[in-house]
Amino acid sequence: MKNISKRAAALAMTAAMTAGLLTGCGGAGSASGSAASGGDDVTTLTWYMSINPVAADTEKVIAKLNEYTREKIGVEIDYKVIANPDYKEKMPNLINAGEYFDICFTSNWTTDYLQFTGKDAFMDITELLPQYAKETYEFIPEAVWDAVKVNGSIYGVPSYKEMGWQGGIVYNSDMAEAYGIDMSTVKTLEDYTKVLEVVAEKSKAEGKNVVGVSGLTNAWPMAAPYESLTGNPKLPAAAAVPEFGNFQDVASQTVFNQYASEEYMNYCQTVRGWNKAGYLGGDPVNYDSDIANRDNDFNNGALFSYFIQYAPGTSESMSASSGHGVGFVALMDPLFETRSAMGGLLAISSASEHPDKALEFINLLNTDEYVGTLIRHGIEGEHYTAVGDNQVDKTMGGTLTDNGYDYTYGWQFGTPFNQKWDISYPDNIEQLFQEYNDSAVISPNNGFTFDAVPVETQVAALTNVISEYTPSLETGSVDPAEYIPKFLEAMQANGVDDLMKEVENQLTTFKSAK
Repeated sequence: MKNISKRAAALAMTAAMTAGLLTGCGGAGSASGSAASGGDDVTTLTWYMSINPVAADTEKVIAKLNEYTREKIGVEIDYKVIANPDYKEKMPNLINAGEYFDICFTSNWTTDYLQFTGKDAFMDITELLPQYAKETYEFIPEAVWDAVKVNGSIYGVPSYKEMGWQGGIVYNSDMAEAYGIDMSTVKTLEDYTKVLEVVAEKSKAEGKNVVGVSGLTNAWPMAAPYESLTGNPKLPAAAAVPEFGNFQDVASQTVFNQYASEEYMNYCQTVRGWNKAGYLGGDPVNYDSDIANRDNDFNNGALFSYFIQYAPGTSESMSASSGHGVGFVALMDPLFETRSAMGGLLAISSASEHPDKALEFINLLNTDEYVGTLIRHGIEGEHYTAVGDNQVDKTMGGTLTDNGYDYTYGWQFGTPFNQKWDISYPDNIEQLFQEYNDSAVISPNNGFTFDAVPVETQVAALTNVISEYTPSLETGSVDPAEYIPKFLEAMQANGVDDLMKEVENQLTTFKSAK
């Protein structure tokens, strides 16, 4: 195993100098300094994990992991891994039935972190973290810890990767160069109209039918970023983020309805123009939902670009697999909101008999390069070959297509900054993450979590209204001047004012308690 303590120290120092918004990783070892040697001193931890798919050689890799953790911290893992779709149903049932576990994966999309914290299923680890997971506690920025606090306490260790989310456009850079398109001039959606015009004109001249852009059902929050106060950016109830300069006419309001804004009308009018000009293909709503078809078209040159939430190294990785160059145009700086930290956490059961050992193990997952590489890439020489000091090749020089175990990015296990990276990522990937995180904008109300129970009826009704209107509006399939008023009336009739008032009341309480 490579000694990474110098890198860890350098990154930790840089993090401190920049208000804790940079990535880092600690040295190998447990926070408490224990190093039991096995035998009767070994503690068995039951770990329920959600990952997809469940790799064929999982048992073999966990056996190798246990060899290491037994010697390192006196722990072995009883690993109960469940594929993501099944985990969403099974893990809540296990918790509700009182099934014993020490560690489990939780998030805002499976085994809901806030819900089960509210049910006292997870242990308050606020005081334990500095003692048993010291390195992890120190390198994860304060803004991330603040985001996962519930009533001021921490109940899970978040997977620290990129800070927040960044919206933009990935595009075929070979095609852009061939068509003489300078993508560096694109700063807004309005700028992109000229690009799509050139793509349509020049591809048709070549006898091709290239779709200009897809992914519009995800594009609206990228066009005018806002802070989602409900944790669901599709629901109304937003706050302006001053750094982005949007929503100036309502920026003084604590909570506003983003769908009633001038920015939303402008967005819908822009994409309406794209649709009418034929830049989006025949049926953009269905086209956006067929990810496999989209990827195939993009790789084959039948699709020029699409909107995504970007992570560092994505365009480089896509270039390696798509058969052509891939570029990225950012439409915004990264935005970190409360929900950004809720995508994945490891929580300790409130009934765990070994919370100290559980945290020591989670600390290893986040700080030990051998553990980080093993849990993501498998066993060296069997599942990958090493490339230099910092990279692995999961194809073993092109000899493997299915190596039995690989979770290349593996963020669900914890931070990816303690691993060797696959060669599909650029060799400066950690620097790219550092630059990304350094540019992150922290939302004004970070740490606020909305309890939807008082207005769950209104939320359900509004969700249906939004599902009815936004797909056609946000792909330019209907006239926004006609349909946005209908959309707003439907929201009014289904309790939008009740939702907004409840969000504002809870936000006021949150702010007064700080």
